Amino acid sequence: MITIAVANLKGGVGKTTISFNLTWALSRDRRKKILAVDNDPQGHLTEALLEDPSILTANTFDAYRGKLVFPHAVNKNLHLIGADEMLSQVTDGDIDTIFRLRDSLESIQKENSEYDCAIIDCLPSSSFVQMAGLAAADYVLVPVKASSFDFKGMVGFISNVEKIRKRLNPKLKILGIVLNQCDGRKPIYEKELESALRERYRDLIFKTKLNKRVDFASSPAFHQPIFKYAQNSASAKEFLALLKEILHRIKEEGKNA
Repeated sequence: MITIAVANLKGGVGKTTISFNLTWALSRDRRKKILAVDNDPQGHLTEALLEDPSILTANTFDAYRGKLVFPHAVNKNLHLIGADEMLSQVTDGDIDTIFRLRDSLESIQKENSEYDCAIIDCLPSSSFVQMAGLAAADYVLVPVKASSFDFKGMVGFISNVEKIRKRLNPKLKILGIVLNQCDGRKPIYEKELESALRERYRDLIFKTKLNKRVDFASSPAFHQPIFKYAQNSASAKEFLALLKEILHRIKEEGKNA
C-alpha cells in the first residue's frame, strides 16, 4: 500500500479539497482500492465523503487508542477512516502517539491487504497528530498558496519533513508541492512568489497549478469530485493534469526504489 500524506503547517491551503478529489480520482480505477484517512479533528474530509457523517463506523481516534479499526465503505473501491472532534483529545506528550497511526494502517493492511493506496488528510499544525500522519506515509504532498505567509510557513514545514525523515521515517519523501488557489489574473506579487518557489524548490513544484475557482472549492460540499461536479470545467482539466503528474512521479519513484 502506497501512503500519501497531504499536509502543510498553514491552514486554508486546500488540503482537504485536494485529498477529497485525489481519493475519488484514484478510486475510479476499478482494479484499485483506496483508503481515505481523516487525520484532522475538524473532520472535513469525512463530511465531504459521507453525506451523513453520523453513519461513520471507523474513527481515526480509535487508531490512536491502539484499537483495531475496520474501515467504513464509502463504496466498493473507496473506504474511509473518518474523524471528528474526538481526535482533538489526542495530545502531545506520549512519544508513542507518533507511531500509532502507522501501526494501525499496518494492522489493517495485514488483515486484508486489499488497499493499493491510502491518502491521509493531515491537520495544519506541528502537533504529534500531524507527525503521526507523516510517520505513516511514504510520500507527502504539500499544497501551498502563492502568498508571503504561506511561503514562510512552507519553508518551516519542509524543514520539519526532513527532520521526520531523518529521525522517524526514513522512507518518507516529498512527492511534490502543489501551487493551489492561484489567481488566474496572475498579479505581479503572485508571479514573483511563484518564481521564488520554483527557484528554491525546482523540480519539487508540480508544473500544473490549480487556479482559485468556486466550482473546485465547492465540490466537497456537494460530495462530488470536480470531474463529476463540473465535468468539462477548467478546474476538472487542471486537477486531472495534476493527477497525471502525481501518478507519473510515483511510477518513477517506484522504478528508482
